[in-house]
Formats: sequence, C-alpha cells, structure tokens
Amino acid sequence: MTTQALPTARPSRNVGAWITVVILLALTAGLGWKGYDFYRQGLEARPLHPQYRLLNPAGFVGHGYGMVGTAMIATNLLYLVRRRFARHLPPWIGSMKAWLNAHAFTGLVGSVLVLFHSSFQLRTPIATVTSVSLAIVVVTGLIGLYLHRLTPKDGLAPLQDRLAELGPLLPGIVPCVEAFLKEAPVTRLPYDASFTRTLFTIPRWVWEARRRRSGMKVALRREKIFRVLEGTDPRLARRLATEMGILAASEVDTQAGGSMMRSWRSLHRFLALLMLASVTVHIGVAWYYGFRWIFE
Repeated sequence: MTTQALPTARPSRNVGAWITVVILLALTAGLGWKGYDFYRQGLEARPLHPQYRLLNPAGFVGHGYGMVGTAMIATNLLYLVRRRFARHLPPWIGSMKAWLNAHAFTGLVGSVLVLFHSSFQLRTPIATVTSVSLAIVVVTGLIGLYLHRLTPKDGLAPLQDRLAELGPLLPGIVPCVEAFLKEAPVTRLPYDASFTRTLFTIPRWVWEARRRRSGMKVALRREKIFRVLEGTDPRLARRLATEMGILAASEVDTQAGGSMMRSWRSLHRFLALLMLASVTVHIGVAWYYGFRWIFE
C-alpha cells in the first residue's frame, strides 16, 4: 500500500525585502560617504568644518534630511488607516501586503534620513526623546514584521487538503483524524485580548501543539488499515503519522501567531502614536525658535 507524496510548493522569494535592504545599504553608504569627514568630528570642531552650514541639523542639507525623513514616516502611518478601514476601501488602492511592504520601506528609509539629520548627536532632551521613541518604534516594527512572516496563515487547510488526497487510499483516516482534533482543541483568545494575556497563553499553545504532534500516531492506530500499514511498512506509517501531526499542529501555530500579531500590533501602534506626538513637539520647537523670523 502506498500513499501519494505531499505536494510541496516552491518557496516564494521575497524580492521586495532584498530591494529594501539594498536601498538602505546604498543610502546609508552614500550619505555616510558624503559627510564622513564632518560626522567624525567632535562637537567642538564641527562649527569650523567647511560642511557645517550644510550638514548640521539646521543646515540646508541636514534639515532637508529631517524634512524628507519626517514626511516618509508620516506617510508610513497611513498603513494604520488602510488596515483600520480595509473592509470599506476599494481593492484598486492596493493589497494589505503591498501596503505592509510600503510601510516597512518608508519607515526604515525615513529613519535613516532622520538619523543623518541629527548628525549623530543628541544635544537637547526633545531630540533625545524623539530619537529614542523612533528607535523603539522601528525595533518593534521589525519584530512585528518577523512575526508576520513567521506565522502560518492557512490553519487546518493543508491538513484538510492532505486528508482529501489520502481518503480514497485510507478510507478510515478522515473520521479518525477529525475525532482526534475534537479531543485536542486549540485555545482561541478574543480578538481584543491584551498583550499580557496573550503572553501567558503561549505555554498552553506550546503544550497543545506538542500534544497534536505526539498524539496523532496513537489516534491513527485506532484505524485498522493504518495498523496494517504499520505492520507492512513501518517507515511509511511513521512518516504519515509525523506528517499528520505537523499539519494538525499548524492550526495551533496559526491561532497563536494571529493572537500574538494582534497584541503586538496594538503595542506598536500605541508606540507609533507616542513617537508621532514627540516628533510634533520637536518640529514645533524647531519652528518656533528657528523659523519664527519668517513672520516677523
């Protein structure tokens, strides 16, 4: 008795991520090369440098870095609006995946520009708070992006597809697996569950996933045909039980990953709003003390 091999999809290449990395490295290298001699000077020596009037935070180029970077970060926050009103917006404005990629790109590029705007110096408390808040938002955003890429989205769909393939060959395996899934349910948190509650649920999800992986073989042995297969081809039976266990555990991964992403996204959104408030104060102070003369 033989079973068909599980079809394996060709892994997709995330070209957008590599393009973003290349652009970030090229931008950082280009801006660093342009002002390297100025940036390596101490604070006392910088005012005497020929590029000071251009590259200092209030200079023409340095201030331009800040303006473009801030504009990109402000545009970056439109992703929150896109996600909040996803059901009410037409599809032609772009998919959530495209907006997420743009969200990551503009956030990272804008942060690099803001870093060069600061000339790698934090001389005021407002500038320090703004820079630290921006760094925290970038780090939490990168962690959230990693969790998003890591989390499986299909749930039980791959298992159901596999059972549809095996059904004609092992007629009793479908009800056997379905019964096992009812005996080993998955913890589902409310949509608005707090970040703390989600963290405390992680050990339970780990236990549930392990239970599904290890218990599938015992559950399949209830089926007579599987016991016959185990006697005639133990390696094939062991491989089949392992495969079924992994596919059953993927539902746990989907639930856990989805809950983690919702909680982490709420935390990231809150930090982004705090960062936006600090940036607004920073711009207001800079405008008041640096450009008020325009209206006088």
